[in-house]
Amino acid sequence: MTPMLGCTPLGIWVYQDPEVTVSRVRVGSDSLSPAPVLVALDLQNPNDYPLSTVRVELSLALDDLPVGNLNQDSTVVLPEEATSTMALPLVLADGVPMGRLAALNGGTHRFTVTGHAEISTPFGSRKVRFAQEGALRFGPRPIVPRSPSG
Repeated sequence: MTPMLGCTPLGIWVYQDPEVTVSRVRVGSDSLSPAPVLVALDLQNPNDYPLSTVRVELSLALDDLPVGNLNQDSTVVLPEEATSTMALPLVLADGVPMGRLAALNGGTHRFTVTGHAEISTPFGSRKVRFAQEGALRFGPRPIVPRSPSG
């Protein structure tokens, strides 16, 4: 008797999608700089072989204000069983008030990032979707006065 093989494509049991999380968001103090907003993503590869990104697309909102997006071919090698960080400069959304953007450079603000990364695997290309929201502190850390030593 010949064993039956299922319809599961090869690789489904030996591949796991990387986990994509927001590492940080930086709003530059100079809103006229070529990259006033950067989003850094951590890509954690749980597999025992390297992967690589092919393309990344994402959008960012801060305090419910659509700030910018990114649609970029980007090759970053994701070493086996490791986390890689990639910093991505965003294209500002049309109509973002520069004064409002500059005001986002300090304090704590809510962020929402949504997007996907196209990942090259030994089994073909995969689209890994990600979404994250939370709060981040922007600007310099407050200085905490030290108590005088006696």
